[in-house]
Amino acid sequence: MGQIKARRARGARKAPDLPACAAVRACVNAGLAWRAGSLCSMRGAMNAIVCMKWGDLFGPEYVNILYRHVAARTRTPFRFICLTEDGRGLRPEVEVRPLPALSLPGGAEPRQQGRWRKLSLFLPGVVDDFDLVMYLDLDLVILGSLDPFFERARGGGLHIIREWNPALWEMLPVALRPVRGANSSVMCWNPREQHEIALSYQADPEGCYRDCWNEQEHVWKKARGLQFWPENWCVSFKRACVWYYPFNLVFKKVPKPDHASIVVFHGRPRPVDLVRDDQSRWGARRKFGYGPVPWMKDYWRAGLEGSTDGAP
Repeated sequence: MGQIKARRARGARKAPDLPACAAVRACVNAGLAWRAGSLCSMRGAMNAIVCMKWGDLFGPEYVNILYRHVAARTRTPFRFICLTEDGRGLRPEVEVRPLPALSLPGGAEPRQQGRWRKLSLFLPGVVDDFDLVMYLDLDLVILGSLDPFFERARGGGLHIIREWNPALWEMLPVALRPVRGANSSVMCWNPREQHEIALSYQADPEGCYRDCWNEQEHVWKKARGLQFWPENWCVSFKRACVWYYPFNLVFKKVPKPDHASIVVFHGRPRPVDLVRDDQSRWGARRKFGYGPVPWMKDYWRAGLEGSTDGAP
């Protein structure tokens, strides 16, 4: 009997020290709190996709269609912001902010029909509450995910489209083509790194007008750590999809550039010109077409209807 009691005594576990258990629990709780805080801070790290709308050239449908296709194709968390003086007709998911004022000396207005207004994106305080900001022109077509754009921009600098070369130069590799500047239709940057772009313009607008043809040339010259997007990420509609006259009379079908993530419309035509049901002519003098473009009609309709399932 004594041996049994001894074995039981040896096998019995020692009662835990209550202060020691409390310390362990405190450490575990602190670790969980730190991990939760880290996750919250990661979730709080937010990016912005920004567009600008002023005047009557683009209606609210351009903003809504752009938002629908961006949201359908992008997994990176973002808030969609429209800088405008008129937020009527915009989807509830679109965050409306006032169009920033550039405050030029003497109350002067930005030149070139407001193109220079785009520089207000870089003013201190406009979008500084975000980690990365991606600007998109309203007349773009989104065919692919924007996630790679954000991933590339996390390394710093301002990322922008390299201005396209004339047709003959396009036959050469990119490295052998002359750099003609930048196209500001698609940009991504850390907003706290690029204030000088706007501030230098505010300080001497007349000097900027003398030195630069337009606002995107100013961005190209003043940006810190400027980098170009890879060539096929953003393509020009009129350069990649439309033949020169008279070949366009033979090759009438307008191909969809499936290799691209973004199709840029600059000059003529505009997207709305390609979705009409009539056979009216659209485009420029030497690059033009007739009637609707099927894949553009599908894209436009899907954006307006609020569903991009099966959209191009």
